[in-house]
Amino acid sequence: MIQSINRAMQIIEVLSDPKKENWLITELAEETGLPISTVYRLIQSLMQHGLATQIKDTKQYKLGYKWIELGLKMFEKVDVRVVAKPFLEKLALDVEETVYLNLPNDTNSITIDRIESPRNVKIIDRIGEIIPLHIGGANKTILANLPPSEIERILGQLIPTEHKREAFKNELHDVKRKGYAVSYGERTKGTIAVGAPIFNFDDRVLGAISIEVLSYDITDDRLAFFIEKAYEVTHQISSRLRGE
Repeated sequence: MIQSINRAMQIIEVLSDPKKENWLITELAEETGLPISTVYRLIQSLMQHGLATQIKDTKQYKLGYKWIELGLKMFEKVDVRVVAKPFLEKLALDVEETVYLNLPNDTNSITIDRIESPRNVKIIDRIGEIIPLHIGGANKTILANLPPSEIERILGQLIPTEHKREAFKNELHDVKRKGYAVSYGERTKGTIAVGAPIFNFDDRVLGAISIEVLSYDITDDRLAFFIEKAYEVTHQISSRLRGE
């Protein structure tokens, strides 16, 4: 059994060569050093499970679409919090402020992680807090990157006035274009939050991070620094989630 698995993996490694997509049975045998009869038997098993497929016209073999399904399932199960944790810890040290990780949940977001500022004076919001998606820097970056139909549905529930919805959509358009959002005292008076979105392998927004600071302690240069760091860290997290 183990020998068959090892040999099947040899074939899979050859089929996954980025320089060549399609392989004849003789080429697979030559590349793996296995007898043609063995390669034929194993390739038939791989085809039964969708891991390999044959091009009928040329009698060549290539990887099957089952790998895409398996890959998508693997990425769906990636724990964003685990991946983001070390990046958030470093970010909190770099900016010396408290940072948060939020994930969307229908018309709201949920704060699922928090790394506290190393400073004595800091802002602390509780993990598990539920916040409407139209409030706060992080949430606006999530909302701005959802499909248009989802944005319409969510705003229809959160903002009852059509005029205000249209004005808010213009704000979201600007947020998506810039790649970040800054909110001023929207949830907690006297604070400023800088948010940036996190994306998965197919560029779907998964969540967002935010840096929160007391407004009296901010300067234009420091705000620009926060924006730069938030943008940088979310790109690093997104790249890691994509397996880059």
